[in-house]
Amino acid sequence: MSFPKRGGTHRGGNSGFDPSTMRPKEQDPEASTTPNSTGETTAALSKTLKSITLTKIDKLKTQRASYKAQKNEILRGVDSVEGDQREKVSRLLMGVKELKIPITTGIDLSNIHRWLKQSYVDPSIPPTMLVEFEEELRSQLDMQTQRLDLADLYSQLLREWLSSSSSHSEEASLVEDDASLDGSFEVVEKDRVKQLREKFEAVVFTPLETDKDSIQKYLNALFEGEKGSKALERLRNGVKLMSNLHDKVSPFDEKTLVWSLKGLLNNDLLKDEKKAILEEFLKDDVARGEICDVLNMQHADIKNWSWEVGEEGLPVEPRKQLNGKVRIMMDEDVLQAIFLHYIGMYWSAGLKRNLEEIVRYTGIWKRGTRLPQDEVDKRQYFLGEWRTRNLWNNSVESERQQTYLDDFFLSQLPSNLWEGAGGYDDDEVYTEEASTKKSPKEIKQQLLRQLATELTILLKFVGVSEDWITFFVKFLEAPLNLGPVLDDPSAPPSVRIRKRGVPMAHSLEKFFGELVLFFMDLAVNQEADINLYRFHDDLWVCGKPDRCARAWQSMQRFSDMMGLEFNMRKTGSVYLTANSMKSDDSVVAMLPNGPVSVGFLTLDSVSGEWVIDHAEVDAHVKQLQKQLKGCSSILSWVSTWNSCIGRFFSHTFGEPANCFGRKHVQAIMQTHKKIQQTIFDGKDGNGSSVVDHLKGLIEQRFGIYDVPDAFIFMPEQLGGLGVRNPFISSLLVCDKVYKDPMERMEKFLLDEKKEYEDAKREFQEIGDRGRRKRFHEIFTREYGEHSDLSTIPYAEVDSFFSLEEYICWRESTSAHLHTAYQELMDTPKQKGVVISRKVKDAIEKHAWLQEGLNLAKMDEETKWLLQLYSDELFKRCGDLSMVDKSLMPLGILTILRKNKPCVDKTVDNVEVMMELLSVIPTITLA
Repeated sequence: MSFPKRGGTHRGGNSGFDPSTMRPKEQDPEASTTPNSTGETTAALSKTLKSITLTKIDKLKTQRASYKAQKNEILRGVDSVEGDQREKVSRLLMGVKELKIPITTGIDLSNIHRWLKQSYVDPSIPPTMLVEFEEELRSQLDMQTQRLDLADLYSQLLREWLSSSSSHSEEASLVEDDASLDGSFEVVEKDRVKQLREKFEAVVFTPLETDKDSIQKYLNALFEGEKGSKALERLRNGVKLMSNLHDKVSPFDEKTLVWSLKGLLNNDLLKDEKKAILEEFLKDDVARGEICDVLNMQHADIKNWSWEVGEEGLPVEPRKQLNGKVRIMMDEDVLQAIFLHYIGMYWSAGLKRNLEEIVRYTGIWKRGTRLPQDEVDKRQYFLGEWRTRNLWNNSVESERQQTYLDDFFLSQLPSNLWEGAGGYDDDEVYTEEASTKKSPKEIKQQLLRQLATELTILLKFVGVSEDWITFFVKFLEAPLNLGPVLDDPSAPPSVRIRKRGVPMAHSLEKFFGELVLFFMDLAVNQEADINLYRFHDDLWVCGKPDRCARAWQSMQRFSDMMGLEFNMRKTGSVYLTANSMKSDDSVVAMLPNGPVSVGFLTLDSVSGEWVIDHAEVDAHVKQLQKQLKGCSSILSWVSTWNSCIGRFFSHTFGEPANCFGRKHVQAIMQTHKKIQQTIFDGKDGNGSSVVDHLKGLIEQRFGIYDVPDAFIFMPEQLGGLGVRNPFISSLLVCDKVYKDPMERMEKFLLDEKKEYEDAKREFQEIGDRGRRKRFHEIFTREYGEHSDLSTIPYAEVDSFFSLEEYICWRESTSAHLHTAYQELMDTPKQKGVVISRKVKDAIEKHAWLQEGLNLAKMDEETKWLLQLYSDELFKRCGDLSMVDKSLMPLGILTILRKNKPCVDKTVDNVEVMMELLSVIPTITLA
């Protein structure tokens, strides 16, 4: 089997400058030609929430100081007593009661009080018991001190993060420019904006010339024949109905407006200041009603829609993203953004619905390798009716086709208006600024960026009305004002009409992109009888080598027709064969050269196994070291660590699954071990482990030492930093994943051989009469004469067909292979640690107060951590929760988390790619 690897295409398109802007407005006083900082997001924080946070911190500081003074006074009074143990206990008991500290170790103060009274009259109470009472009460005072100290430490860490967030110094040194047109354009210094602006101008204002007649002929060829013409008619009717329905209604009401507002808040189209306006709209019923009226008026006059920016055009400005990168982007008007978002969602969801219908129900889409009728007849004769019933529905090929249509086909398009999808680049990224490996955000639209003329042709072809085509052309041909990024910002506006590309971060971006790429999906399916898996512009095919070669040729024809180019540096193939077989040189010559990789996994061309690419990992670790060193606060360090190590690295190694085996899990753990040995080498201020390093930073910056290990790893809800430990997730499944996937395939081969022998025996047992009867039932024509179409010579009807004939259609017929396929696709269930009775009791005690301490809802990693550090927690804090939740400023912490430089949405992309990876067969049967 073979398959080309990601076809990132690019011919002059620009990667990251151009979400469109809308109405003319006064320039934001905070906007400038210098990169914005994360201070924008901090400035947009709720003033009320910040005030509450500072109040909590001040209250904690006062409470801690008061407690410390009272505790010292109590201990001085106790220590002043000499020779009277009962008095010491009495004073301690009174002091603990007065301080009203929470008792966490299971003792009861009223019991100690009564036992103390007993000791005055009962000589059986030994002095040692009174000493134990003293030690227990002192420990309660110390535990409360520990909890308040940790809460104070958390407050100091938060203050540090709030302070550092107002400066962009921790990120500036990390952002570098990718000078190639293959990636997004980023800036570090102000003088580099000029270079980026020049690249931008060279691309988006120059139309791409293509052959319209050839494109039209190419599209017509995809819908030839009766099935094709009916499918095209059905598609055009569906698109026409979309146009007509939308023309006749006022689409904006309470529901659609709220959906649009929430959708815009989830993507990167608008700046934080304008997102704050959207948040206010969500709270204001009156404002939403007025907005609906305005937008419905605008929709009613869709024929005359324009950007409405006058002579000033749409201002273009450098804007720093949440990941620290700076891109040249346009400044959107809020109302236009809402309007266009809804339009994009409407057309995207409608396009998906119509394309899915013609693919599923018109017969134009080839649905895998189905058995020809003569093969069905042959198998029914030899195997009998009950063994051949529902062959297709219980096969690997059937499940593969269904999975493709359900999970991968047009997966970038929303299925409904309320999904809130934006552009291809909504997924925020793990920032490896100097890395040669692009993130999904950087490669998001290298295929569709070239398209302008082609889009018009395609819109007409599928039946979009002229009015809507005019609207879409106006949207694409945005008047851009480059004044804010010119050398002289005071110069008159420099407005030019965009002639190439699709404004990014809009919901219409996906509509245009998926419309174009659907026709490549269809071409590959028709010409190669294989499915093209797409994730953004990463393209994959997998199957028999000759089909993959035809698919690659089909993809090349499509790209040539549309004026696109595949990035051959990132395109490759692997041809896998059984040990005794040789590859077909003529097929190999048709396939692209190069490795095949998903994330940090590379398909080994010899073993057929997915292995971790350590060279790629090492390169990313170097960038991560730079990023961690640039963090000016400990909480930002933790955020970076969690996103990159706890999420990004773990998922790009591939989620453990039975098809990968236990060796893969062990390789993941060994790679994480190597990563941590590299980062924490004990040199240049680095610790020897993540715990040692963070404790060192805390001691260095705040003068606090002897911090509990549990404080590093416990989740924030329990008073910890919540540092992710990447080893635990692997350890939880290591014993549950298949040791060797080949063992499962060997079992399948044995089951298959036994089923063949059983069928052969049953065939022989029915006797000559039974076989003749079956033969005539299957191969007799309607009027009773013998069929000449029988694939079994009449003289050979007594000889059972060979094992080779039996297994040659196994992917389309074998229920045993289907079962093995499903089991290999499974991800192992986690094997949790045994929770002690003491830990269970402590959890149950707090479950009704703290959601994070609910055993039924708790994830296995948290259970692992609680049990692992329970002894330390009980000893030093007297409980599993280290800090009083009421003193934790979790609200501001949650908002600041949005600024983390390595963001988890990348993981969603990687997870989808890993799901795709798991459907690629990694085992070749002999």
